[in-house]
Amino acid sequence: MQEYEVMYHRTIAANIKKLRKNAKLSQEQFAEKLNCSREFVSRVENLKEKVSLKMILKLSYLFDVNPKYFFEED
Repeated sequence: MQEYEVMYHRTIAANIKKLRKNAKLSQEQFAEKLNCSREFVSRVENLKEKVSLKMILKLSYLFDVNPKYFFEED
């Protein structure tokens, strides 16, 4: 994997976790909103799985954030 891909993978995963925590949702509750498994959420947050653009757009819509939110570093 290219270095920039690793960087964005980490950034996206961290921002998804931050979004979930800011919404005060457990991984289970977050997964229910996204219609996916808690295991998927855990794998994403722990850098074991990447999210699709479709999932980023779904997250953006559900949590009313701009898709670019997921690509921005703190």
